[in-house]
Amino acid sequence: MAHSYEEYSEYINETYNEFKEDEKMSNKEAIARTFNEYDMSMKKSETDKAVIGVTIAEILVSHLRILNTFKDYMIETISELNFKLIEQENKLTREQYIDLLSRKEQVLKQLENKPLDYYPRVCWYYEELTDEVNKFFDQINTGNINKDEIVTSVFQRFERDCKNTLSEKIIVYTTLAENLLKLGYTKIEGLQRIKEELQLFNVEDVREEQLIEEERKKLVVRIDNTLEQLNNIG
Repeated sequence: MAHSYEEYSEYINETYNEFKEDEKMSNKEAIARTFNEYDMSMKKSETDKAVIGVTIAEILVSHLRILNTFKDYMIETISELNFKLIEQENKLTREQYIDLLSRKEQVLKQLENKPLDYYPRVCWYYEELTDEVNKFFDQINTGNINKDEIVTSVFQRFERDCKNTLSEKIIVYTTLAENLLKLGYTKIEGLQRIKEELQLFNVEDVREEQLIEEERKKLVVRIDNTLEQLNNIG
């Protein structure tokens, strides 16, 4: 193997976290990019394929949902791993071999039980993006920032995502508005723009995107509550 058993797991997780933290990617995009980074390495040997595949799958099962085609591919890849060949390649200690076999069986069960995602584009999921906007808002809402700059900062941080799908754009706008209203920041520049975007939103326009029905219903309730508060501002 190009790396040791422990190094592979460490490097793959580092790569994934770098895409998330440094490149500001969603879980779905970060795991897709991470898989592409190590795809060629999986072809070096059965041991490499097993260690990389299992590690990728362990990250994947931490996600809310898994793209149906990727789930099928990972289940097939991991199910067909030849552990007799891995033993013959003699690249792992006996303890590592047993550990990998155990991890393989465990993650395979977890993969099979994960909900499916049928939307092929890389994107943020509903809860994931809501949490990310809340986290970013809390990070920038300090005494060092002018309150009127908050909206601009959030739009800049999530500009790429807002252009990706309408679902992502509306989640960002709704979550930002909720935070502003919660803190009483009702005179902030940009709040009117958010209100206008939410007023124009039609849930039917995102029916073919990544949100499941329950998430669409939750988003509509949040938008209605937000607009009611905005309309009540004197």
